[in-house]
Amino acid sequence: MKTQLSIQERLKDLRVEKGLTLEQLSQQTKIPASTLGSYESDDYKEIPHRNIIDLAKYYGVSTDYLLGMTENRQLGNISISDLHLSDAALSLLKDRKLNSLLLSELITHEQFRKLMLDLEIYVDGLADMQVKSLNFVVDTSRKVLMKRYNPDEYNLQLGTLNAQHLELNEYFSHVIDDDMHTIIKDIRNAHKGDIDSAPQKTLTDHWEEILEKAEAFAGTSKQKLAYIFSQFLKIKPTEKNIDDMADMLGQSEILEPDAKKRRKSARQKRTKD
Repeated sequence: MKTQLSIQERLKDLRVEKGLTLEQLSQQTKIPASTLGSYESDDYKEIPHRNIIDLAKYYGVSTDYLLGMTENRQLGNISISDLHLSDAALSLLKDRKLNSLLLSELITHEQFRKLMLDLEIYVDGLADMQVKSLNFVVDTSRKVLMKRYNPDEYNLQLGTLNAQHLELNEYFSHVIDDDMHTIIKDIRNAHKGDIDSAPQKTLTDHWEEILEKAEAFAGTSKQKLAYIFSQFLKIKPTEKNIDDMADMLGQSEILEPDAKKRRKSARQKRTKD
């Protein structure tokens, strides 16, 4: 997962969140769809000042956010003292020792507040007395029932009746683990397919798929090989790209072991002539 969104990613995320196509956004902002598309592409050109302002107004975010100068869409700079963070915590955030995007998704998840409440209950010992009381009630009930229905075994098993208590640390480890697991699972699912996330397919599956597509690719053996190289190098397999790459592969002395001999023979023939 990335630590900071690019300008292109910010613009695309904002558009997708509103459920708009480039054409629909163009109608709303009066900026040509092709221009808007170029702003979201990897090789985007510099965005004119006027368009930055118009897009920021339309999306309801700051221009600083669109330009990547802040991670805050709407809020301006606030006093550090208002955050009530320790020097150590501020140092971690300031020095980018944490993935701030991941941290933001973590603390804004709907389950995070429950996680914090459960942590506070455990850390402050707010449930300790209740757990002890519960264990006492269970112990007492066991003794009463044991004495009532198994009086002969009561004295023999008296020492083991109190053994199975609700253990405070173990209980809260399960509660907090469940809270955190829900959050992490949702965040993980939200980032499946990201360019920097692990691929869903194995390397073998990936190459089998490429080879199958290459086999079905209409063209010469060199063009099929060029198609495989284009996939390996992540080059868009356009007709021109494939043809150019096939021409280059045709000059390879590795792929054509007799090519060097043929060229040498041709040079010798020209020399004799």
